[in-house]
Amino acid sequence: MVFLNGPSRGVSRARLHDAPPGYRPPRHRLPLALRRRRARRDWVLMRVTSLLLVPIAAALAVLIILMIATHA
Repeated sequence: MVFLNGPSRGVSRARLHDAPPGYRPPRHRLPLALRRRRARRDWVLMRVTSLLLVPIAAALAVLIILMIATHA
């Protein structure tokens, strides 16, 4: 049985006997080492993407400025 509402506190609430499609029960807490590993991986990915996107954005801005300047 799946109970989708909060605590009842004396009020009758609707209960579903079958889980809705796509329902996944909550997972247990992840170990600290796994959380640290994921945080480190996310930090590295964000650092790499920022190091790639900043020069690309700068080059695009320079290209647009050059196109505007030489259009006349």
